[in-house]
Amino acid sequence: MLNLKGENKITYIPLEQIVPCPYQPRKTMNRAAISALSENIKENGILQPLTATKIAGGKYQLIAGHRRLLRADMAGFTKVPVIVLEKTEEEVAVLTVIENLQREDLNFFEQAAAIQSLMERLNLTQAQVGEKLSLSQPAVANKLRILQLTREERRILLENNLTERHARAILRLKPDARLKAITHISKQNLNVKQTDKYISSLLKDKPQKSQKTIIHIKDIKMFTNTIKKAVKVMQTAGIQANFTKNEDDLTITYFITVPKSV
Repeated sequence: MLNLKGENKITYIPLEQIVPCPYQPRKTMNRAAISALSENIKENGILQPLTATKIAGGKYQLIAGHRRLLRADMAGFTKVPVIVLEKTEEEVAVLTVIENLQREDLNFFEQAAAIQSLMERLNLTQAQVGEKLSLSQPAVANKLRILQLTREERRILLENNLTERHARAILRLKPDARLKAITHISKQNLNVKQTDKYISSLLKDKPQKSQKTIIHIKDIKMFTNTIKKAVKVMQTAGIQANFTKNEDDLTITYFITVPKSV
């Protein structure tokens, strides 16, 4: 929850004057769940005001309360209670990310994407964004690493209720081996410890070095031609080399004669 530090004046603002925050990390919303909760808003009203900051054109940019706004709209409200804060764009960005990181229903990929977006929009380093979000630089780096996974890999992880620690374990593998591993982990319902053990076993199973191929050649003519070519090369170089061959029923004997002094 946001700490408003005494800025608690509530204003009722028409829905059409409220615009979403570009720093909002939540990319998908369960409209069925929101629809069910809108019935509660009809009966009890909005118990927790939204927070926003005033921007150009008489509009208000949301900082917190995107789902409450959607529920209010589905419930037929024309105005919603809002606490209006005077904040810079950087402050709005940081507050929006902090507010969403504190929510348990934001998945870890959305959290990582929010941090990355904040870094890119405000040109921050990992250490700087960590300071603003009360995270260490290594913690920020670990969260950003999981964004290396593909959209399909992320989908399988989330649909099978696997965790951020599962995702980081998968990153130990090369990209072309990850999808198969994720599928196996999901089907076997492996916990983090079992996943680490499974990944380690995959990394140990390196292909054995191929043994040198020994060529068995039964046609002796190939070797004869090789010897003749070697002698010819020596002759071309000015060496008076001679090649002779003696053959009987069982063996062939080759003689190469080369003078000691060239």
